[in-house]
Amino acid sequence: MRTAELINFIFFLFLIALAWQRPMGHARRVKVMTVGVAAIVLLLSVQFINLLLSPLPSSVIRDWLPALLMLVAYRTAGMFFTAPDEKLQNRLMLFDRKVLGQPKEHRSSSGLLRWIAACIELAYLLCYPLVPFGLGALYLAHMGRYADEFWTIVLLSAYLCYVALPFAQTLPPRMLTSGGEPILPATKIRELNLWILRYGSIHANTFPSAHVATALSVSAALLYLLPLAGIGFLFISLGIAIGVVLGRYHYAADALTGAALAIAVFLTRIICF
Repeated sequence: MRTAELINFIFFLFLIALAWQRPMGHARRVKVMTVGVAAIVLLLSVQFINLLLSPLPSSVIRDWLPALLMLVAYRTAGMFFTAPDEKLQNRLMLFDRKVLGQPKEHRSSSGLLRWIAACIELAYLLCYPLVPFGLGALYLAHMGRYADEFWTIVLLSAYLCYVALPFAQTLPPRMLTSGGEPILPATKIRELNLWILRYGSIHANTFPSAHVATALSVSAALLYLLPLAGIGFLFISLGIAIGVVLGRYHYAADALTGAALAIAVFLTRIICF
């Protein structure tokens, strides 16, 4: 079993066990267990895929399977959300006010700020395809053999954020009646981002920010494996980190802890293994 597959195996096994411990409705508990068992069965099944397919397609399927399971993991972790922790939410908002001040003080309709806002929102939009693009970059460079190394760094960073969600439950600032206003002017790209979140999000906040942790882990992995591509991805990741805060998709503390987590995972992986 590849390291990335083992990470997925442990994660979904953990969710199954956690479903019995956390307060949640019966229907959700059954759904978490069903999804978890299905993911584990799939992971065990791909260990024998070479018996049905030749080595190349078998390897490609196993290279890209984590992309699907990562999305499933996010949706499944979201099922543990019951109600926001008001005390934690207020602390996160208080930290935002200390760091950012009052959002209305920074809002303007100038052309320059609208252009900056559009760039930041575009960077945030790229957080969705950034992971498959990262693996695709390795493929284009004929370095697909490092797919498991890439996924190990990315999955550890993302899944540690997902694991925290059942225990640190908050709403994203954009969903709050006070303090959720975007700091920069609204743009068409922001409207698209909000539309995607309306229909594709779990409508809960991840602390640390999975968006930031995942984006920076992709960049870190590529900087290590494919430096020139990694530099380009790093600029996008920094834009995502800024965008999640200024667009009020995440709290500032989410972004900071997500970045720190990704860096810690990357350094641990490189130094200790």
